[in-house]
Amino acid sequence: MRNFILLLLLLGWMGCTDDASVNDQNTENTTTTTEVTEEGNAQSRPSKGAKGSFLPPLDPGEGTMVTTLTADYWVFEFYVAEERADRAANKGRWFKFAPDGTYESGIWQEQTGYGVWRIQEEPEGLMLYLDNIDDSQDEKWEIQGVNDVRDTMTWAGLSETNTAGVITKVINLLTMPTKKQFGVEE
Repeated sequence: MRNFILLLLLLGWMGCTDDASVNDQNTENTTTTTEVTEEGNAQSRPSKGAKGSFLPPLDPGEGTMVTTLTADYWVFEFYVAEERADRAANKGRWFKFAPDGTYESGIWQEQTGYGVWRIQEEPEGLMLYLDNIDDSQDEKWEIQGVNDVRDTMTWAGLSETNTAGVITKVINLLTMPTKKQFGVEE
């Protein structure tokens, strides 16, 4: 019965194509972008052109993987994709997962999205679903490996989203990544 309910929730989440009904619950249809100044102050501004919605968050429950994901920031250290531009565009990309099932995402010191996340064990493996306010940032990853210290993971993108064929190494950092940390020239 529990699997049936989870299947219904999954189908409802993945089959949602009428954004208008979900947007009625949200007062805005754009993401909020947050930049951190050199003084450490956050400044928020809306991102232009971000359209979409996300479903209400589900409690991710408890467990080792939930505890691992909700620790600090997860940052793409390596992003292996066929297109060189995709590899460059995803360097410094990060995720901050909250225990309530919500998350924020961004690149370097800038927040570019937010939404809900969940993990689910499936026959193919452990899946990480990201439902972003910006529908172009919706993603589905298979978590393929976690090191013993639980500060490094490998995610493989799956065909239902724009992560198809991508493999990435994500590392755990205490703060948002900086270009200086990754040796990227400004």
